[in-house]
Amino acid sequence: MSGRDRPRRFHDAWRAGLALVVAGVALMLLAAADAAAQPRPDAAARTQIGGTSGAGRCHRAVEMGILDDDAVHQCTRAIEQERLVRADLIAAYNNRGVLHLRRREGGLALADFDAAIAIDPEVGEAHLNRGAALMMVGRPGPAVSAITEALSLGVAEPHKAYFNRAAAREQLGDVRGAFEDYSAALQIRPEWPPAEAELERFVRSGRDRMEQAMRNGADNDEQEAEGDGYN
Repeated sequence: MSGRDRPRRFHDAWRAGLALVVAGVALMLLAAADAAAQPRPDAAARTQIGGTSGAGRCHRAVEMGILDDDAVHQCTRAIEQERLVRADLIAAYNNRGVLHLRRREGGLALADFDAAIAIDPEVGEAHLNRGAALMMVGRPGPAVSAITEALSLGVAEPHKAYFNRAAAREQLGDVRGAFEDYSAALQIRPEWPPAEAELERFVRSGRDRMEQAMRNGADNDEQEAEGDGYN
C-alpha cells in the first residue's frame, strides 16, 4: 500500500467507528437528560408557597419523580389559573418542562423551556434543560448553543451541562470537543459514573478503530505484495 493511500484508509476506518459511537450516545442522552434537567434550586423552592397549590404540587412531582398526567395538570393549573409572581411562573414552566422531558415529550418540554426563557433569559437551568430537549428532538446544533449559554450564565451542576454538551457535539461529529467536555465533567465531579463510562468508551473505541485500521492496512499490503508477484 502506498504512503498516499494509507491515511485515507485509516480515515475511513475512523469514520466507520464513529458511526457506532454516535449511536451509543443518542441512547445515553435520554438517561442523562433526567439527571441534567433539575430546576434552579432558588426558583423552584418558591413553588412551595401554599403547599396545596398547583405550583407546590408541580414542584413536588418533579422532586419525587412523579410523571403521571395529574402531575402535568398541576403544573398547567399553576401556570394558567394561579396568580404567580414572576419567579414562581418561571419555576412552574421549568418544572412542567422537566416532567415533559422525563416523559420523553421533547417538543412539549422545549415549548415550556422557551416560555421560561422568554420571561427571564438569565435563568441558566432553563437553557440547560432546553439543550436536553433539543437533543431529544434531534437538533444537536442548537443544543450545543443552548448548553453553552447555560454554562456562561451559571448552573448549579455544571458537570451535567458539560456531559450533555459532549453528547450533542458527538452527534455533530465533533469528537475532540466531545472528549474535552466529557473530561471537563469528570474534572468537576471526579469518579462520576456517566462521564467515566463515556471516556472509557472513547478509549475503547479509539483502540478498536486503530486495530481495525492496522488489520486493514496489513491485508492490503499482502494483497499488493501478491499482485507484485504476478508482474
